Amino acid sequence: MPKIEAVNLMKLIRPKIIGTLTIQKMMAGNLAVLNDIKNPPNKIVIPCRSAEHGEEIIAKIKESKPGEVIYI
Repeated sequence: MPKIEAVNLMKLIRPKIIGTLTIQKMMAGNLAVLNDIKNPPNKIVIPCRSAEHGEEIIAKIKESKPGEVIYI
């Protein structure tokens, strides 16, 4: 029987306006990809494991089109 690994993917629908995406340290000490938009419809907060993982997330978001579903 094949081994099945549990994969937790986050679903993100890319907003039309993404702003400036940066990797920042949260108050709890973990890293997250954030944008500079403060209002909920376009605000992005995505936890990441490392700075390299954050760079991959930013690249995926920038390559996608508005309204496209991205699994991270």
